[in-house]
Amino acid sequence: MTADAEYLTVVLAAYEDPARRAAVLRAAREQTVKARPVGIRDAARVLGCHPKTVQRYVERQLLHPIRITSRRIRYDLNEVEALATRGAHL
Repeated sequence: MTADAEYLTVVLAAYEDPARRAAVLRAAREQTVKARPVGIRDAARVLGCHPKTVQRYVERQLLHPIRITSRRIRYDLNEVEALATRGAHL
């Protein structure tokens, strides 16, 4: 058993309420990653493509825009890097 699994077992043993235990497990599974917003040019640079292609990825729902205002749109750098790693092939 790894140290993390052992620690989680000890923590879960402290919770007698099954609902609270489930909430702790759910929180442990979810890794909160902070969004790193970047503009369309930076997203295109990371992906190695034209900014219009980034807009096409949004249309194909491969990227999800973060709307600051109606004209200011940002993209999560974590999502952009994941797309660059796995590729945009459907």
